[in-house]
Amino acid sequence: MKKILFSTILLGIIVSSTTHLYAQSIDLIKKLEQKSLHIAAHRGAHLEQPENSIAAIEEAIRQGASVVEVDVRATKDGVLVLMHDKTVNRTTTGQGEVAKQTYAELQQLHLRKKANGEGSDHVIPTLSEALRVAKGKILVDLDFKEDRKEFIKKTYALVEQEGMEDQVLFFLYDYKDMLKIYKLNPAITLFPRARSMKDLEVILKMKLTSIVHLDESFTDTGKLNALRQQGIYFWMNSLGEYDDKAEQEGKESLSIFFGEISFCTSYSNRSS
Repeated sequence: MKKILFSTILLGIIVSSTTHLYAQSIDLIKKLEQKSLHIAAHRGAHLEQPENSIAAIEEAIRQGASVVEVDVRATKDGVLVLMHDKTVNRTTTGQGEVAKQTYAELQQLHLRKKANGEGSDHVIPTLSEALRVAKGKILVDLDFKEDRKEFIKKTYALVEQEGMEDQVLFFLYDYKDMLKIYKLNPAITLFPRARSMKDLEVILKMKLTSIVHLDESFTDTGKLNALRQQGIYFWMNSLGEYDDKAEQEGKESLSIFFGEISFCTSYSNRSS
C-alpha cells in the first residue's frame, strides 16, 4: 500500500451488550467489529485517481479500504453528484458553482488528475453511480456539502433505493440536526461531529448513534476510555499534518495516541 494513500482509523471494540441502546444500523456495527483496524479512503483513493471519481472509489476497494468518504452536492436541476468544493474550478476543466449548472452541463467537463492539474478522461459521477459501485464492497461515508438542506431527504432516498442503509455513515457538521435527519430513516447511521466534551455528552445522550467524530481539542483520556468501554466509536482526523509527519519519519501509516487511548485516527480533513 502506497505511503499516505490512505490514513487509518483505529476503532475501539464495541461492547455488544450496549449496541441495542443506539438507534442505528446493527449490521454496520457488525462490519466494524470484524476488524480493530479500518482503513478509509478520503474522497476515494485520491492520490491514485481524481478525487471523488468512480475510479477513486474502485481503487479504494481494490486496495482493501474499509470505508470510502465522498462529498455530495446538488446541481441546478437537482441531481446529486460527487464534488467537494462549491465550485468546479479546482477539480475539473470547467468553472463556476455546482449549484448554478445543470447535470448535462457538468457532464461536458472532465475531472482533473490532480487539483488544478491536467484533465483526465473521468467525468463527475452522480451519487447513485457511486453507491452502486460501492454496494456490497465498502462502507460509504457521505459528507453532505450541499447548502440546500432539502437535498438531505433526496440523499437518503437514494441510499434507500440502492438498499444500502447498512453501508452508509451520514456525516453531520451540526449535531443539532440529528433528530430531524434521523426521522427520515432510523436505519441509516448518523455520524455527527463533536467539537467539545459538552457536544459529545449531548450527542450520546440522544442515543441515536455510537459513532462520533472528535476534534483535536479532546484531551480527557479518562472520560474517552470510559466511553469506549460503553461501546462508543471515536474518529479523529489524521490526514494532513499527521500524514506529513509520518512521511518525514519514514512510516507507512500513522496512528495517534492520546495517553492510553489508541482508538481513533481518521482519514479526512473536516475543516472544509
